[in-house]
Amino acid sequence: MSEHIQKESFKSGEFIFFEGDIDFHFYIVEKGSVQIFTKSKAGVRIDISSVEEGESFGEFALLSNAPRSASAQAKTDCVLVKVSQEGYQQLLSELPIWASSMLVSFAARLKNLTEALKASPQFLKKD
Repeated sequence: MSEHIQKESFKSGEFIFFEGDIDFHFYIVEKGSVQIFTKSKAGVRIDISSVEEGESFGEFALLSNAPRSASAQAKTDCVLVKVSQEGYQQLLSELPIWASSMLVSFAARLKNLTEALKASPQFLKKD
C-alpha cells in the first residue's frame, strides 16, 4: 500500500461518508458489506445499493470532482481500501483489467438506479 492507497476499518453501523461531503476518494470493499443510501426531501432514507466484498463505491465524487451524491454506512464490520485521485491514476495505469471491471460496475449501478427511479411513486403519478 502507498500513501495514496490505504486500508481503513469501520464497525457495523459506522458512517463512511455523507451525501454532500467534499472528499475525492473511493473505496474498495476488502471485507464486509456497505449500504449506499440517500434521503428524500422529506428526510426518508432511500437505500440505493449494497456493496459487497470486491466491489467499489464512491467513484462518482472522485471522477466528477463534485460533492458526494449519496451516503455510505457499514452494514457489517468492514475493511476498506481507500483510494485517492493519485491512487486511482496509479491503478488505471497498472491494472487495465480492473479499470474495465470498474466501468462494468458503474453501468450496472446506473441501470439499477434507473430502475429504482422508474418504480418510485413520483414517476408513477400521472399528471
